[in-house]
Amino acid sequence: MTSRRILQTGCLVLGPGIMLLIFACSENRSTLIENPTPAVEAALVLSDSAPPVSGELVVSVQANSNQGTVGSYTARITYDPAALRYESEIAIDDKGLRASNPTAGLLRFAGAAATGFTDGRLASYRFTVLRANSASSLALVVDEMHMISRVDARSTLTVAPNRTTLR
Repeated sequence: MTSRRILQTGCLVLGPGIMLLIFACSENRSTLIENPTPAVEAALVLSDSAPPVSGELVVSVQANSNQGTVGSYTARITYDPAALRYESEIAIDDKGLRASNPTAGLLRFAGAAATGFTDGRLASYRFTVLRANSASSLALVVDEMHMISRVDARSTLTVAPNRTTLR
């Protein structure tokens, strides 16, 4: 028998065996049941839906979760700089650490709290109204959000429409 003939016979005999071995050794993946991740709803809460020109508008960021507490976040508020002027951050006494970076039309902010933001209020800001219907220019974008359990909440996060509360 020639070496070529031996090689062909070996491939015919070993080929199916190798294929069987590959399939037999392939990893069986079972479907894992994971605990549901927290469903979080974030929204801007406005002190007034139609504030008067030259009046003050307080804008708070609220995050409510049905399964846990928000521990950290990074987000942005966009707005029309011809309609609103950023004035200041409003201090919240909840032992959270916050940082804000305001520029015309964009307010970047972040926060973290070891025990979480238990009342759901992440941040609050004061704006001066420069034009009528200015509140409609506000929009919230959440870049990152984690629960105190270290679960990434972005996959279940929804940003709700702006809300108005009574002072």
